[in-house]
Amino acid sequence: MKKIILYILCSTFLIAQVESRKPAATFDLPEFYLDALSFYSGDSLTSRIDLYVQVPYDAIQFMKLNDQYSASYEVTVNFLTVDNASMMEKVWTEEIHVPLFEYTASKKAFSLTQRSVNIVPGIYTVRVQVKDNESKKVSYVIKKLIAGNYTAQRLSVSDLMLVNRLANEGDRRVLSPNVSGNVGETNYAFSIFFEVYSDNATDSLMLHYTVTDIKGKEFLNKSQFYRLRGNRNQFVTKFDSIYYPIGSYILNVEVQSLLANPTDLPVLKQRSFFIRWGNMPISISDLNLAIKQMRYIAKDEEFEKVESATTDEDKRTLFDEFWLKRDPNPATKKNEFMEEYYSRVEYANQNFSHYQPGWKTDMGMVFILFGSPNNVERHPFDIDSKPYEIWSYYEYNRSVIFVDETGFGDYRLLTPIWDLLQRIRNE
Repeated sequence: MKKIILYILCSTFLIAQVESRKPAATFDLPEFYLDALSFYSGDSLTSRIDLYVQVPYDAIQFMKLNDQYSASYEVTVNFLTVDNASMMEKVWTEEIHVPLFEYTASKKAFSLTQRSVNIVPGIYTVRVQVKDNESKKVSYVIKKLIAGNYTAQRLSVSDLMLVNRLANEGDRRVLSPNVSGNVGETNYAFSIFFEVYSDNATDSLMLHYTVTDIKGKEFLNKSQFYRLRGNRNQFVTKFDSIYYPIGSYILNVEVQSLLANPTDLPVLKQRSFFIRWGNMPISISDLNLAIKQMRYIAKDEEFEKVESATTDEDKRTLFDEFWLKRDPNPATKKNEFMEEYYSRVEYANQNFSHYQPGWKTDMGMVFILFGSPNNVERHPFDIDSKPYEIWSYYEYNRSVIFVDETGFGDYRLLTPIWDLLQRIRNE
């Protein structure tokens, strides 16, 4: 009996703050992406750090000047040691000029800037600040970095760069980095670039690649033999991602010298990436599940059309069309309505899960549809009744009642809400 009472108390505590939950956070700050990669600098005392800062056009403020639109932002980079001491600071300003206003709000246009610095090998925290010079708004990105010592061992490997585009300019190979880490919009394939540094005693390598999702499920396991040409070799390796569902992944590259001594260990490098498209919220990791979770606000014909699509590409297209119709501000890269909806789904899963996922429960459904109630009356221990709660929504002039029929925290909806459900679907 004590265990049951404790369980009910815990369940009540988990949902106790539903009325105080705030809408999904929105940030009125210039958002940007950062990548910081370590390579051999050419000497034994330093490591070369390549910094890439990508600022989307719709994250900064443009002003019309004469016949064009202009914007500028300032980048400040600080390298901090493990003792939080400043090792190095670098500051620069970027200017952007575009001929049409439409470019300033484009979801795909961005400013990409790159700087390189040489720094003593070690472990650092890289703190990058971007300040919009017009609005004066500021945002930060913080990233851990290991500046490698590439001459300390007979075999070493640089960091792994995600490649957005590869082009040849005469005899030169030009790489455009994928700074955001999203490979979901690159035609079901992506590439990586890295360098291998070796002494003269190493002439052949075995490269072993694996890709797993964050739960450890393996999507790729392959090996490649390579004969070295000199002490510094560059690699560009392409991967198919057509069968990778949306979500986060870890790429492992293990490099082993075939002439290594028995005591020589392989060199392992890792790189995280994710697959997502458009303005899909980060909480979505399964498209089929995200489609099922649309059922509370989708009209019957809309839901059946998306769910019955036979290919992933068709599902993706219909999913995008569904949410685009409900985007309150299509000119921006975020769909605030979709962000809030799936934020509620995530909250429901975290707080109302019982015998089934929280979004499927009655409390989860009501919360997803209407958000946090304005007031909650809780009656968990009334002598003459089963545990029940009353959620009041002033905007809809409605109160809904949930009753725990079993006594195990499984609250069921007692109040009909069909009319409100239809109103929301038709809005």
